[in-house]
Amino acid sequence: MKLNASISGVEDIDKLLSQIAPRQATNIMRSTVHGVAGELAKEARAIALDDPSTKKGDFKRSIKTKRERIKGGKVSSTVRVLKSAFYWRFLEYGTTKMPEKPTFTRVVESFRPKFDQVLREQFVKKFTATLERARKRQNGS
Repeated sequence: MKLNASISGVEDIDKLLSQIAPRQATNIMRSTVHGVAGELAKEARAIALDDPSTKKGDFKRSIKTKRERIKGGKVSSTVRVLKSAFYWRFLEYGTTKMPEKPTFTRVVESFRPKFDQVLREQFVKKFTATLERARKRQNGS
C-alpha cells in the first residue's frame, strides 16, 4: 500500500488519522505529542545551566518527559524536572539575591517558530513506524 498525503497542520493530521487509521489514531497522536515533548526536553538539556554548588550535571540529567493519561480526549506529555534538582525554579525565575537564568522560557520561545515543523516531523516518523509495524504483522502472520 502506498500513501501520498500532504500535511500542513494539526487539523490535517487529525483528518488523515480519522480517515486512514482510526483505531490507531490515539496511539499515534500520543506518540507524536510525546516526541515533541522529547524535542523540547532535548533543547532544554542543551542550554541548561547547572548550579555550581550542586553535583555537576544534576539539573541537565533531571530534565525528563512523561506521557500523561488521556483526559477528556486530549493527549499530553510534560517536560519535568526531577526532585533532585529542585533548585531549577531558583535558576529559572531568580530569587531576591540572584537574577533569573531562564532555561525553559528560552526553550519555549525559541521552539515556537519551529513547532509546526517539529510536529509534522514527529507525526510522519510515528505514523510510518506504525504502518511499518502493521505491515510486518500482516506479512509475518
